[in-house]
Amino acid sequence: MDLFMKQFASIAEDPENTILLSTAESENEILHVYRKFNWPLDLMVRTLGEEFNEAVLERDLEASRYRLDGFSMQDIQRLAQTRFVEENTTDYLIEMTNQVTTLGPFFRCAVDNLDFFFQRNEPARVMSMLRVMQAHTQLNRGLLVLSVSSGSVSKSMEREMALISDIVLDFEVKMIGNSFETRMIIKKFRNAPENLRVYTYRVTSEEGITPETVERVV
Repeated sequence: MDLFMKQFASIAEDPENTILLSTAESENEILHVYRKFNWPLDLMVRTLGEEFNEAVLERDLEASRYRLDGFSMQDIQRLAQTRFVEENTTDYLIEMTNQVTTLGPFFRCAVDNLDFFFQRNEPARVMSMLRVMQAHTQLNRGLLVLSVSSGSVSKSMEREMALISDIVLDFEVKMIGNSFETRMIIKKFRNAPENLRVYTYRVTSEEGITPETVERVV
């Protein structure tokens, strides 16, 4: 799924209006994949997970080093207070929403993935921000793709997310004999159920994700 999100964002007809928002990878890791497949590098990339690590987790590590180096508990408490101030002043869910809603007409955006936000916020709050982004996408006739890991949210939340989505995709890996089969399933296609499909695909160095066979869902 992470490769699909990168490949979706790589079609940057308007680079200044195309962005990949990542919560799990660094910018260097992402650009390495783009170079590997010879995809354009002129899109915008923002790594919210990397920003979070630099702002919060590295400060935790620094506190641990202070403790090992013999710093006083007072020093550690002062550092912890500074950390909580920084953590509370940066709302990464709002950062994502603002980034999407500042994009202009016919934008293309991929958010990989939403697990980061569901782990740190109430699901209802995340859903409210998704609705804000959905409204902006419809108003500006943009393309917005969001990914979430299977099992990371409740079934009711899955249904609510599917309700506001035009298309729902599911990626599967199945063991067939001694090899693996990778499939992409179109589970929902708004107002056009005849477009429901199961695609068997492979990953090639020339084109990335490449469909091989297509089965219609009956």
